[in-house]
Amino acid sequence: MPRERGARREGGKYDRRMSFDDVKDERMLMMVDKLCIWMGGILGETLNRENLITSIRNGGLMCKLAAEVQISVDEFKDKDDDPGMLPKKAPQNVALECSARSMEARENVMKFLTWARELRVPESSIFSPDDLLKLKGKMNVVNTLLAVARRAKDCGMAADIDAPPKIANAFKGLEEKFGKKFDHTAAAFGGEKKEIKKVDTKLAGGAAWKVVQQKFDQILQLPGKPAYEIFRA
Repeated sequence: MPRERGARREGGKYDRRMSFDDVKDERMLMMVDKLCIWMGGILGETLNRENLITSIRNGGLMCKLAAEVQISVDEFKDKDDDPGMLPKKAPQNVALECSARSMEARENVMKFLTWARELRVPESSIFSPDDLLKLKGKMNVVNTLLAVARRAKDCGMAADIDAPPKIANAFKGLEEKFGKKFDHTAAAFGGEKKEIKKVDTKLAGGAAWKVVQQKFDQILQLPGKPAYEIFRA
């Protein structure tokens, strides 16, 4: 399938919207790398930060990904007594060789998003078609694909897309700052939110600390007596 390679547009000019050069957070870039490795391994494609968006922009490759994930979904449904509502089939009649600006591309993207919803990817995780087709929000696209990877993992498909705690906390911070846009990612990579550990600044009630506390109380009550005499008592 002919696809652009690298962040280029017509005329050969560099278009940073199709790469991740403008993403400065290394933790986010690490997750983009994990996504590229996961998708590339499944599809037999060499994907990276430079060519991910151009490779998936017409929706065809995402629909191929859906077809591969669907195999695991079908196996999961056969084995699980109560798998819940899951897609019955992958996107059909996909136009693999079409321009990213064509109606076929939009139809491909819509088919993929419909399938992702049937996979029970949260609605707050679903990117808008123009996020990809018009390059309005590539990180929204990445977040959706990461959510798909997580659901695929739930259905038994291998997916090394778990983030270290620091990255999970970064996504949780985005959730708190921007609302529900990143809540699926925070939940997928960090699990349930944990309360910040509260530290008791008072001296512990153990015997040794209790003695020290009593000595300090004596110092406060007997300002005229040298401290060393109190501690010698």
